[in-house]
Amino acid sequence: MDDLDLIRDLGRDLEHEPPASFARQRSRLLDAARRRRRGPGRWALLGVVAAVTAAAILVPVTILQGRHARPVATNSAEPVAGRAMNVLVIGVDRRVAARPPRSDTLMLVHVPADRRDLRAVSVPRDSLVRIPACTTGGGKTVPAQLGMINAAFSLGGADCTVRTLESLTGVRIDQTVMIDFDGFRKAVDALGGVRMTLRHPVVDPAAGLRLPQGEQRLNGAQALAYVRARRALGDGSDLGRIKRQQQFMAALVREAKEQMGGNPVRFAKFLMVVTGSFETAPRLDAGRLQALARAFGKGGSVEFSTVPVHPARSDPNRLEWDRAGAARLFATFKTS
Repeated sequence: MDDLDLIRDLGRDLEHEPPASFARQRSRLLDAARRRRRGPGRWALLGVVAAVTAAAILVPVTILQGRHARPVATNSAEPVAGRAMNVLVIGVDRRVAARPPRSDTLMLVHVPADRRDLRAVSVPRDSLVRIPACTTGGGKTVPAQLGMINAAFSLGGADCTVRTLESLTGVRIDQTVMIDFDGFRKAVDALGGVRMTLRHPVVDPAAGLRLPQGEQRLNGAQALAYVRARRALGDGSDLGRIKRQQQFMAALVREAKEQMGGNPVRFAKFLMVVTGSFETAPRLDAGRLQALARAFGKGGSVEFSTVPVHPARSDPNRLEWDRAGAARLFATFKTS
């Protein structure tokens, strides 16, 4: 897909009038093309295409209006600007309509006040924890219970997951981001795939995944299979899967930062897909999402780690948190 295709896609996604500056630029280009129609039409068309491609710098401003009728200023305020914030990222499995959605992946991210160096901590879904009393979507109160941490989402959605993690960590969660499998695929494809280097071939028939050794670019379907694969890779544990997820997330961050600086059209498309596919609470519109991305793009990095755990005493197939180690890890989430 070239830049012109991306611009067409952006126009279809916007579903509203572009800002006056973009409209005037389009009118000038079309007028120039009409004046040159007496010459070779092919060259006039190529000239318009080149000019539109050169004008792609206007697209991020256009796309970041989201679906509002009025433009959003490029200096839109980001959420709690100038303050540290903690973001809970929930990967949601909604594949089977007959059962409640489940949280497939949990990651707690600390965004410092200067927006430069983020810390992301993965929470193993096999963790056996105490889930506080929660309210279901139908208004029913579910009593506190011992269970796997991903059961909190099935019991009471994102709110119950937030309450569970806040009680376990002592950390306040300011923002929740939920993404399902389809949204994940779309986000990766919007970036044009994510480049990764694999030390070994990856073969998982159950996931429909077959990747050769070496550097390659994973599309959305391949990326989803890679981060979810478990049975045929490594020791088959959730901890091994988390390690692959973190490697992929690091590669995705690098890709997004490269696109933000080198291909603003594609990065704008990526932000639009993220805004449309991810569920956020409180809601993040495209302008605030761009503000966060722009602040982080000034040189920030992401440090990945995992909650320290050991086999559960009551069930060796489950995990228990190392309480002292977890307390030390999450103490950094309480600072700016």
